[in-house]
Amino acid sequence: MKIQKSFLLMFLFLLSVPFFISASVPSAPLVNPPQTYDIRIDNPAKKAGDSLPALLKTILKNIIMPVASVIVVVWIIWAGFSFVLAQGNPKEIKIAKQRLLWALIGAGILLGAAGIAQVVENTVTALTT
Repeated sequence: MKIQKSFLLMFLFLLSVPFFISASVPSAPLVNPPQTYDIRIDNPAKKAGDSLPALLKTILKNIIMPVASVIVVVWIIWAGFSFVLAQGNPKEIKIAKQRLLWALIGAGILLGAAGIAQVVENTVTALTT
């Protein structure tokens, strides 16, 4: 119990040391005024453009497409491993074929989405000019 009290007193003393130090430092008058700095944080979405379609295109191009492409590649690799691990079992080969089919459908959807986005963008651009 005595050790706990001594640790508590030492801890409280160490917590109070900064207050004693800051109270003993005299404040000096300012000789030179502090310099001002122009600190700004630019809007990261501003680089994508000022319009909503430009922002959506940037999100599709820089976030959704790379992530989905990696998922499709992993899914195709998983289907390949499923073929190897099936070892001639017809039920497992059927499951592996379904995995490969759905991976290819996903890749087609990705390519279709990119193509449709490009066609819509070109059409809107042509109509507005």
